[in-house]
Amino acid sequence: MSQYGAKARADSGQSYKDILSKYYPGKQLKEGYSEPGSITVDGFGTVDFQQYLYGIAEMPSSWNKEALRAQAVAARSYALAYTNNGSKSICATQSCQVYVGSSKGGAWEEAVKETKGVVLTDGSNAVSTQYSSTSGGYLN
Repeated sequence: MSQYGAKARADSGQSYKDILSKYYPGKQLKEGYSEPGSITVDGFGTVDFQQYLYGIAEMPSSWNKEALRAQAVAARSYALAYTNNGSKSICATQSCQVYVGSSKGGAWEEAVKETKGVVLTDGSNAVSTQYSSTSGGYLN
């Protein structure tokens, strides 16, 4: 997902579900997905999973709420796929997801709460939802 592309789509009236379906075709949006109680984050140790999501600093809180919701689902899906794919911990840098160690609060925290348990899957498992700020429409 291009984060600036998601912002533009949200600003034009698309919902987070519409945005995600465009960037992750063929993936299913599953609600009520079971989330772990905690996650191990390099440099931070064991962190409550919801608190981890609150501390992801990938998108400005001032952006359109639908873009923030799309980012929250992508971030949650990425973290679940990354840690369920044999990795015991996730890095806190741009190599994985930028994690700042504390909640960003505001609209970002609201978007994380509003999408709790919403994950992109391949039908049963969370899938890796790579994203970047800008991609020119191309990934991998």
